[in-house]
Amino acid sequence: MITPRGFIFLVSILLSTVVWSQSTEKYSGEYADFYRAEELFEKEQYGAAREVFTTFLAGFHEQEDPQYIKARYYVGISALELYNTDAVKILMEFNNDYPESIYKNGIYFKIGEHFYQRKKYQDAREWLDKTDPTAIDTASIAAYHFKLGYANFQLSDYPAARNEFFDIKDGNSSFSAPALYYYSHIAYKNKTYSEALVGFLKLRENPTFKDEVSYYLTQIYYLLGDYEKVTEFAPDFSAEENGISNNSAEMNLLIGDAYYKVEKFDEAVAYLEDYSNRKQMTRDQSYSLAYSYFKSKQYDKAIKMFDRVSRTEDQLGQTSFYHIAQSYLYKEELNYARTAFRSAAALDFNLVVQEDALYNYAVLSYKLDYNPYNEAIKAFEFFLREFPKSERKEDVYSYLVNVYSSTKNYEEALKSLNRIPVLNIKLKTAYQVVSYNMGIEKYERGDYPGCVEALKGVAKYDIDPMITGKAKFWEADAHYMMAEWKLAMKEYREFLNVPGMNDLTLKEAAYYNIAYAYFEQKDWTQAIQAFRTFTQLNNIQDDIKLADAYARIGDCYYTKDDPDFQKSALNYEKALSYEIAKKDQYLYSLSKVYKLIPGKRDAQISTLNRILKDHPKSSFVIPAKFDIAMSYKNGGNYDQALTHFDNIVKNYPNNILVKDALIEIADIKFKQQKYQESESYFRRVLSEFTLDDQTCKRATQGIVDVYRATRRQDEIVSLSKEYACADISEDDEEIFFYETASELYVNENYDEAIPELNKYLKRYPNGRFSVQLLSYLADIYYQRSEENLAITYYENIINRPNSAYTEEALVRTSKLLYNNKEYSRALPHYEKLESLASKAQIIFNTRVGLMRTNFILENYAKAAVAANKVLQDELLDDKEVRIEGNYIAGMSMFETKEYQKSLTFLRWTADNTGKVRGTEALYTLTFANYHLKDYANAEKLHNELLKRKPAYDFWIAKSLILQARVFMMKDDLFQAEQTINLVINNYPNQEDGVLQEVDKVKSELMQLKNSPNNFEDDTNRMIDINNGGDE
Repeated sequence: MITPRGFIFLVSILLSTVVWSQSTEKYSGEYADFYRAEELFEKEQYGAAREVFTTFLAGFHEQEDPQYIKARYYVGISALELYNTDAVKILMEFNNDYPESIYKNGIYFKIGEHFYQRKKYQDAREWLDKTDPTAIDTASIAAYHFKLGYANFQLSDYPAARNEFFDIKDGNSSFSAPALYYYSHIAYKNKTYSEALVGFLKLRENPTFKDEVSYYLTQIYYLLGDYEKVTEFAPDFSAEENGISNNSAEMNLLIGDAYYKVEKFDEAVAYLEDYSNRKQMTRDQSYSLAYSYFKSKQYDKAIKMFDRVSRTEDQLGQTSFYHIAQSYLYKEELNYARTAFRSAAALDFNLVVQEDALYNYAVLSYKLDYNPYNEAIKAFEFFLREFPKSERKEDVYSYLVNVYSSTKNYEEALKSLNRIPVLNIKLKTAYQVVSYNMGIEKYERGDYPGCVEALKGVAKYDIDPMITGKAKFWEADAHYMMAEWKLAMKEYREFLNVPGMNDLTLKEAAYYNIAYAYFEQKDWTQAIQAFRTFTQLNNIQDDIKLADAYARIGDCYYTKDDPDFQKSALNYEKALSYEIAKKDQYLYSLSKVYKLIPGKRDAQISTLNRILKDHPKSSFVIPAKFDIAMSYKNGGNYDQALTHFDNIVKNYPNNILVKDALIEIADIKFKQQKYQESESYFRRVLSEFTLDDQTCKRATQGIVDVYRATRRQDEIVSLSKEYACADISEDDEEIFFYETASELYVNENYDEAIPELNKYLKRYPNGRFSVQLLSYLADIYYQRSEENLAITYYENIINRPNSAYTEEALVRTSKLLYNNKEYSRALPHYEKLESLASKAQIIFNTRVGLMRTNFILENYAKAAVAANKVLQDELLDDKEVRIEGNYIAGMSMFETKEYQKSLTFLRWTADNTGKVRGTEALYTLTFANYHLKDYANAEKLHNELLKRKPAYDFWIAKSLILQARVFMMKDDLFQAEQTINLVINNYPNQEDGVLQEVDKVKSELMQLKNSPNNFEDDTNRMIDINNGGDE
């Protein structure tokens, strides 16, 4: 009996036998190769499978057999999997041979997938389009839609792609998320941002797409104007190790702009700045960064960025200028703020900005006392014209009054005041003050007729009687400077009669100048009285003028028709009681008076010795020594006389008094009966001064006296042959010609004198009177202002040996040539005159001429030397000459590049005159500091020049150009450009080279700056996100 367990065992054995039998039959029958190949296919060993399938097909001829059909299908699929080039051909032949096969639709799908994997999207779409999706198994339907959609996406057929992605985007397959991503991307490209936003938000946590999705969401929120949402993403983008620098530049731009839009400027700066460092910004983007800098108080950076934006003239440019100005205000750099406000005010795209900028510019110009081109006035006037109903109108009028009262461009100020229909009391006061100041300014420039004309305007609105009174003084002074003595005295007296006039300085000057007016008219009696009136004024502090007044009284008593030498001496002594620089001159004048007073010889010598002791460098030293010697000689003290005469001869060989000293020595020797020595000195005179008729005559007469005293009469006749001037036999003919011509000249009968003088000179070109008569001719032409003829005769004298007429010839010739601007011809005459002049005043005047001539001829080293001599001369008491000396010394040293040495002289000049020279000196002082690379001081001096409000446009422009160069050296290119433009827009003269210099400097400046249009033109802020990718 078989148990159940045994039955089961038997069954299992039987089943095993059957299976083994069937397996053995499967791999040993006619389908054996098919099954082996199928097994390899299922193991994805497609190469081996294809080979075995091919062997099977070669040996099996039943083409309708299901296994045969299936083998051909497998061969094609294996080739497809192996990317064999004949795969598609094999599969297409299969479909052609078996059009009703169940594999046909699957083959289309497989070929489509094959081309998809090879990124041949055009082929992939073609085969996938042939596929019937309803015949595809459920597991593959999502892959089919995605791959067909993606192929269309890559072929830019976005509507078709969108439809395929739509079918699966909301499913649960592995293709749903990628489909949703690309579906949303297409919506983004189609600008259906709300639809795109829904899809991307679903993918925000997807690990595959979350990074890309964040970029999309940021961009979409930005494009939808939801800037707060954009800023919420900013921390995500900056949380990585390197912060925002890991973001794309474009992403940082969007985030930065979003922060800018929601006015979180501190946060905006970081993102916008990063973009700026990596990409070229558009002009609008640059403005956003500039404004963010501004609002976050990074003013220096704001200024530089606004500067880029401001280079185009439009509303954005105007606003940029305005914010630059505000930035400088916050930095308390008011001068720079003023410049930027001016630029903003020059544009009218935004009238509110223009009004505020114009007002601030004008106020700052006023407060900074900055007035190179009357800018404050122009700005206030322009404000009133452009904004007549402004709430600030009254403020502007108040400022205008103050500006008019302080400006130095007076003509423009008066024009401005005259343009205002009705002047209130303040403006009338300003009109009076401006008229007065204009008169004073013209006076200081030497325009005396203009001064008189300008001061007439003071009385138009007689608001302040004191100003009217002072104007009367300066009118008088202008007439005085024009040598209109009677008019001057009349108006000085009118000034002195002004009730309540308490300006003691002007009163003193009026009395003093009235006295000088009488003096200049040679009315000695009235001059004495007027100078006395001056000296009797109370509380005079000017010792120089007091001393001068007493000295002039002394001159008057000395010179008048009935001289009073005692009173003359008394007044010279009073002049000497003051501690002043001109004591040597007064001492010499006093000595001349003592000479004429009996019993005052010792006083004369004592006075002259004071010059030698107290003023050893004085130009009066040599004349003093000569006068001492003469005084001793006249007193019979020959030894003392000889000592002083010898001193002159030995120590001053080129001085014109040497010849006189030699003659006096010879005369003393004769008186001492030392005849041989006497003759020797007389002959020395003749050898050195042959053509000086007066000297020759004295010397030859002295020799004749010696010959007579020594009984050598036979030598007297030969003496006349040896020296023409010693014609002892009386040359009556020459004397006749001489006396006729000379008498006509002395009697001032010049028309008849000229031919007679020429007649003598033609007959006796080297006659004993020739030099004298040449001097007469020259003097006639000099008095007639026939300067060329005068110069011709004076130069004839100069070219001869030195004589009594040489000094005057040199003085007048050098002066005439200088006045005719023939400086090269004048110079050697000045040089010769300096070496032989005997009078202190002539020496001083000669040095002034040398200083001026060398400076004009650009002999700057010599000009500086001459200027120093002038400044050290004790006769220098004229302030204008002192100013000129310092000016020439400073300018000459500047030109020879001795910049450090020039500073003292230029500073003194600038401090002591407000005229053109003072302005030029201050400019040159600025330039010297620029060369010394002291840019801070150069800028300080430039501002000082502008605060002076000079009326000289040329030096204002030059100083502004120099200031621009200083800014360039300091790398402040914005201020440099604004300063250059100020000159370009305001300077009126096209011919003096200033604008050419401006163009050159601006060209240099522009090379340092970026091109004005160097901005990115693309204003599309959409980020370029990668369009594709594999699933």
